[in-house]
Amino acid sequence: MKVTQVDRRLIQRTASRATNDFEVVWGGAELMPNWPLKRELFDAALAMSGSNVMVALRYACTAVQQRDEDTALPLLHFVEKKDEGNAVPWLVELRLLQWESKGFAELKLPVAWTIHYRDYTMEAARARIKLLEAAGYSPYAARRLGFAPETPVLSAVRELTDQPIEKEAAPFLLSVARAMQDKPMYLLTELVGETLERTATATGVEGQTGAEANMRAIELDRRREAIKALVSSVERNAADIATEAEMVQYFNDVLNLGEDVAMRRLVGKVQGNPLP
Repeated sequence: MKVTQVDRRLIQRTASRATNDFEVVWGGAELMPNWPLKRELFDAALAMSGSNVMVALRYACTAVQQRDEDTALPLLHFVEKKDEGNAVPWLVELRLLQWESKGFAELKLPVAWTIHYRDYTMEAARARIKLLEAAGYSPYAARRLGFAPETPVLSAVRELTDQPIEKEAAPFLLSVARAMQDKPMYLLTELVGETLERTATATGVEGQTGAEANMRAIELDRRREAIKALVSSVERNAADIATEAEMVQYFNDVLNLGEDVAMRRLVGKVQGNPLP
């Protein structure tokens, strides 16, 4: 199954012509490598969508990747107000504060809230696929090229775990870590969440005993091994022999059901023996 490379000029031309479809313009912003052009397309998609929080958050996270704090911070504050319970803008803002040598106390979190983790990677993937199909790519090529997850939030989380965590931040980060493992669409999100949980737990969380921490560590080890076994099974038994139609269905299943379920279904279809 030959995959065509992304034609940047075609992508830019298709996005610029989509004057009434913010998802296509958003997809163009996601795919373009040049930051000034990405920013221009994100601005257009944001205005066209009526300041959609998904676009705003993806724009903010991409700006953080580019170290463009002036663009990122107002967008993060906007999402914090509009996207109730979503920990992602707060998590990314914490990373910005660390760049400025500021502490967790500077992060003005809500007093009481139920934390969710929504980085809108799936919605961004749908936008990229829609743009690629509008540009003339086949269903398979559009998914293969548009599906590679851009994960600026996960990069920020990894950076957080690469340095000592303030004890005051540990409860918040532990809650975020657990949310990242609550039926994520991508397995990578779950794995990074596990790493964040281990780091926060090592810092010390009030109310958690050593025995509880050890039991949880065993659970995390088991889950990580299960994920590794699932990915290995797909690589050995399905990825190289699946038909183009089966791969299109696999990508659709990831978008609709999540990567864990999609991988099991793909192996089942190719081998005729569904994974448990």
